[in-house]
Order: sequence, then structure tokens, then C-alpha cells
Amino acid sequence: MKIAVEGCMHGDLENVYRTLQQLEKSNNTKIDLLICCGDFQAVRNENDLKSLNVPPRYRAMNTFWKYYSGAEVAPYPTIFIGGNHEASNYLRELYYGGWAAPNIYFLGAAGVVRFGNVRIGGLSGIYNSRHYKLGHFERPPYDQNTIRSVYHVREYDVRKLMQVREPVDVFLSHDWPLCITDYGDWRELVRRKHFFRQEIEEKRLGSKPAAELLEKLKPHYWFSAHLHCKFAAVVQHGEGGPLTKFLALDKCIPGRDFLQIVEIESDAGPYEIQYDEEWLAITRKFNPILPLTTKGADFRGVNLEMDDSLEWVRSRLQERGCKPFEFVKTAPCYDPSRSNFDGAFAVNPRNPQTESLLQLLELPYLLDSNPEAKDLSPYPSSIQRGIGFNSEDIPIDDVDDDDDDESIAPMETRTGFLSIAISSLCMFSFVALVKASLSFNFYAASCPSAELIIRDIVISSSSTDPSIPGKLLRLVFHDCFVEGCDASLMLQGNNTEQTDPGNRSVGGFSVIDSAKRVLEKFCPGTVSCADIIALAARDAVEIARGPRTMIPTGRRDGMVSVASNVRPNIVDTSFSIDEMVKLFAAKGLSLLDLVVLSGAHTIGTAHCSSFRGRFQEDSSGKLRLIDKTLDSDYANELMKQCPVGVQPSVTVNNDPETSMAFDNKYYQNLLSHKGLFQSDSVLLSNDNTRKLVENFANDQELFFENWGQSFLKLTSVGVKSGDQGEIRQSCESTNA
Repeated sequence: MKIAVEGCMHGDLENVYRTLQQLEKSNNTKIDLLICCGDFQAVRNENDLKSLNVPPRYRAMNTFWKYYSGAEVAPYPTIFIGGNHEASNYLRELYYGGWAAPNIYFLGAAGVVRFGNVRIGGLSGIYNSRHYKLGHFERPPYDQNTIRSVYHVREYDVRKLMQVREPVDVFLSHDWPLCITDYGDWRELVRRKHFFRQEIEEKRLGSKPAAELLEKLKPHYWFSAHLHCKFAAVVQHGEGGPLTKFLALDKCIPGRDFLQIVEIESDAGPYEIQYDEEWLAITRKFNPILPLTTKGADFRGVNLEMDDSLEWVRSRLQERGCKPFEFVKTAPCYDPSRSNFDGAFAVNPRNPQTESLLQLLELPYLLDSNPEAKDLSPYPSSIQRGIGFNSEDIPIDDVDDDDDDESIAPMETRTGFLSIAISSLCMFSFVALVKASLSFNFYAASCPSAELIIRDIVISSSSTDPSIPGKLLRLVFHDCFVEGCDASLMLQGNNTEQTDPGNRSVGGFSVIDSAKRVLEKFCPGTVSCADIIALAARDAVEIARGPRTMIPTGRRDGMVSVASNVRPNIVDTSFSIDEMVKLFAAKGLSLLDLVVLSGAHTIGTAHCSSFRGRFQEDSSGKLRLIDKTLDSDYANELMKQCPVGVQPSVTVNNDPETSMAFDNKYYQNLLSHKGLFQSDSVLLSNDNTRKLVENFANDQELFFENWGQSFLKLTSVGVKSGDQGEIRQSCESTNA
């Protein structure tokens, strides 16, 4: 099944659903489920806004109310957990989980459900050590202190999750597990988010309870949000143990990585959300000690033997069925035609779904019990907002993220560059479609040193030949655009891709061959030439002082290489903007990808013949400039380096100023009309692409962030996996 994972929703359901529908249409695929990692903001009406802990200027109805009211219906089954910006009064009604709206399911403070045969668990809220041992003492209406503490994770809910014994496929938490950065590229994270460094170095970034759950449950996938940035990691549980693939995502705003599609092996559909037997058995065991004051739960009286409870639950579900109880409205819905609704709202109502679930489990309803006021809150009545709170969350780059207003980091503005329409939905960033057969750390067990070996060879080769990074980048482009990323360009022989004139100047083959020879000694028949090409190009960018990018592996080598396939599938340096857009679109790459990946021309060299068409030989045998889009001084320099009759082997630098550094100088050169190729200069002829060029010229970090995503898409074009292709013994020939 294909599952869409979203970071922080912030009530923007309508736009996220539209993005997925556009994705389905453009990729001819079907999304089975959407899951959200918190800050969902299930706001039904103006009254719910009072329970939403955000600065007043950010309190908005957004679009959840449309789905709650029935005016709109969620086009995909949706599962979400709570974060630290929620309508906490409403989610409290559904403490055990339930439908927040038709087809939109809340996992509860903690919970596990099944979607088909895929088991999905989650923990709502964020960690705060001050409140972790306390009970759920908060009651609506919340005051200036409890509106914050209500979303803090409690030990009681974590203990329940720690009892889960059956395998979990997917787990959700809002904040990241503590020290998860140790398992990914934390240096690249710190380069983008410098204020994370101290927390990471001091092992304080993340949630300790989430880390304990990660170690206990060992799910196949773990998704988080909260810190408003994308971060991937792979955790191996013990030597040769199972792997957990971790991914954190951003929030739904322009130019950010807020959405990812993963494909998970499952039974055939159709699928529906169902109760999980083991989780209901655990709930039945723990409910008698549900703590509802500042006093924590007394776990000493809990019999942790679950077999009897599990059999009891199984028999009840056989009678009744596993489908959750139906959605019921418990509050009036927002009416946009009326402002400041003045109707009566029930205070802390009992949700019929919760009542029905507890009746099914033969449990009492405890949530509206009313202990004495002195037991409800740990805060003196005189305490003021913010007093007594130390900063518990690392400062991040959006004003609504931090749990202490006074600790907010300077806000970064990174939305303007996506003012163009990549599709009809111009407000959304690229969505990466990760194939189930490609995975991070694919060689962790079969060849754990593979990436290190490739990197060392790229570094060694580049130290003796500084042109190698540029050659490896060009190699991956020419390989992936023809037959997909399958190393078909490496095959030698008559009429292969290498023999086409468009590929005769491609270099870097020796680096790939060297890496393959070493890998065959350590891990024979394991690492594909296609993966070596992708990883070597990735490493080449970092060696040239560019960003480090994590890419999945598992590509297999193709067995077809035909010269006639080359010209229709590669960019010619004389292409117009329309010709390039059409070719990139055929590869599943967007207008944004076109501009970002063109930035590869910031390093490398080119033969004089590749831009000869911008000049014309006059009657005296000298060149003159005929392309008036080129700066005249730059043109004169090019004519000096490439006069009439120059040797075919002569090359010039793509970037006349910083040719060995992977930076944003390429875009600055374009704005100065110093783009080497006609296909570079035409990026200024289109309003949309010109705007992107201007943004990347002004912000190198922005270029680097987008490079990682576009490079990931490039190296995923037409990959072969599973039973397709082969793992070559030598990159220059097939095994047959």
C-alpha cells in the first residue's frame, strides 16, 4: 500500500488533500492512507481556538471544520496524533482514540490501530520532564499554564505502549526520539539549523520516552515532525538486528519538505481502520489506574499478564466487529457567515464514541471525574504565564513552534521562491515518491562498508584530478536520463550509449570501475554499478564543498544500452526552455528540479564545441558574438580560449570564477549574463525560472536545501529493482 506521511498539518487539510490528488493524477498512482505526525489542529469552532496554544495572531479556523461539519469529506482515510498546537479540549474527548471527523481518525493520547494488515501506533504530545510523571490533571477551560501542560507526554501512556509485544509496522511521535540524530547526517542538519548543535552535542535533542519506545518496539518505520525540517536516519537494533527507518518532516508551507510517500508491503485492499486487539487488551488492564490528578499512576497494582485480557477482547470483537464506533458531533460547527458564535457550548462533554468503546470493554468512564481543585493543578493560582517554565524545546525557525515565546529563534523566510506554479497547486513543495525496493542503508548487512569505499575512491581520484567531481555529476545525469539510473552508460561495445557523440566527452568512468573492483573483493556480486554512480555523484558534490545528501540504494544494473536512445533523452546545450521543460517532465522532474539541477554547472568544464553555436566565424577567420544574451566581456574571454581551429580537446570552466566549488555562483553568473551554454541563459527568458534563479543567487542555503531533494528525484528516475536487471560483476559488461 502507498501511505502519504505529512509532518505538521496546522489545520491545512484542504491543501494537503489537494496536493495528494494532484500527485495521484500526475504520477498515475493511488494513495491508500494519509498519516499526520501532529499539530493537526482539529478546530471545530471559535471556542476550540481558546484551547489552541499559539500566539493570538496565529489563531485561525483553517479548514478542519469543513470536514467536521460534513461540507467536505476526507478523500483518504487519515490517521493523526496530537502535537503541541492542538484543540486540546476536543482531543481530550477522544483520549482513547476515535473519529475526529468522518474518515479522519485520532490515535488518542497513545494508541495502536490496524489499517489492513499494517499495524500503526502513535504517541501524542511532546516530552517535558516536569510533567512526565504527573497524571492528566488538566481540564478545559484551560488557563495560561494548563493550555501548555495538557499536551505534555505522560508516563502512564508510555507505559501502556511499552506493553506492546506484537510487531509494529509504523509508529508516530510528534517530537523526535532522543539521539536519533546519531543515526543520520546530523552535520548536514546542523549546517542548515545551526541552533540545533548544542542540543545534539549534549544529547538533549529529542524525547527520552520516544527513544525508549523506539528501542522496545523496533518498528519498521518511525515518523515525526515538530522541528519543522526534514531529517532521515536508519537505526539498526543490535548487530544484525532489525532496521527502523526514521523520517521527520516539515509543516505545510511553500518550499518545505512536508509530505512523503512510502510504499509498504501489505495484503491486497480494500483497507479500513480497525481496532487492534492487543491494544484494547492493554487499555483494559491499565484503565483502572488512569491518573487524573497531579499524582502519577501507581503501576504496582497492574497485572501485566495479557493473555487472558487478549482472549476476552478477541471474543468481544468477534461478536461486534473491529471497526471503530461511528463518528458523532459533540459541538456546533463553525459558520463562516457568522462571526463570534455566541451559542452555548457543552463543557467537557462525553463523546459517544468514547462511551461506546468503554462499554464494549466493560470499563467505567473516568474522564469527567472531578477531583478536588487542590489536586488538579501543580501551579499556584498566582503564577503568571511563562514564570516557572524553562525552555524545554529547542528554538526553531517558526514563531509558532517553540514552547516558550521568549526563546524563539529569528524567523527564516523561505517561501517566496515557490511563487511559480509547478503544478496547478503552486503552494506546495516537491513530494518524493520513495520506492519500497530502494532504502537507506540498503547495504547495511550485505556490504556495510560500501558507501565508505566509494567515498574514499572519489576523494582519492579528485585529489589527483580536480575535474573528477564535475565529471561524476555529468555521468549521473547522462546515465539516469537514458534508460533510467541503471548504469547502462557504463556498458562498452558497438552501438552502446558510450558511442553516441553526445556521450563521447562524458568522463568519470574510471572512478566507477575502480570502486566496483574494490567492492567485488569485499562484497562480491552485491553492490550495483548503478548505486556506485549515484553515490559517487552524491559524494562529488560534498567534496566540492556542496551539501551532503542522503539517497536510498538498491538500484540494479540494466542490460540494455543502445546509442539511438541517447539523443532523444539528453539535454542539448542549444535547447530552449520549452524543450528542457518537456524533457524533464518526461522524467518526472518539475520546473523547480530543472532550475535546481542546472546548478550542477557550477562545477566542471566544457569543450569549446558545446557553446560554439553562440558565435559565428567571420570572413577574416575570427569569431564574432551572435548571441546577444551573453555578456560581451565574457564572450571575448571565451573567444580567446576557443578561437577558430582550436583543438577539440580544449575545455573551459563552466563557472569562470569558482569552477572547483559547488556553490550558488552559477546563478549569480546567469544574472550577469555569463551562463556558458545557451540552455543556461534561457533560464532567464521565462518569468518563473528567472524568479528561481534570482532566489538561488541570493541564498546559497536555499539552493543547497533544494539540491538535496532534486538530486534524490534525479537518482530515482527509472530505477530497476527486485527481479529487474542484475548486479554486474564488471560495470563495462553484462553478466550474460
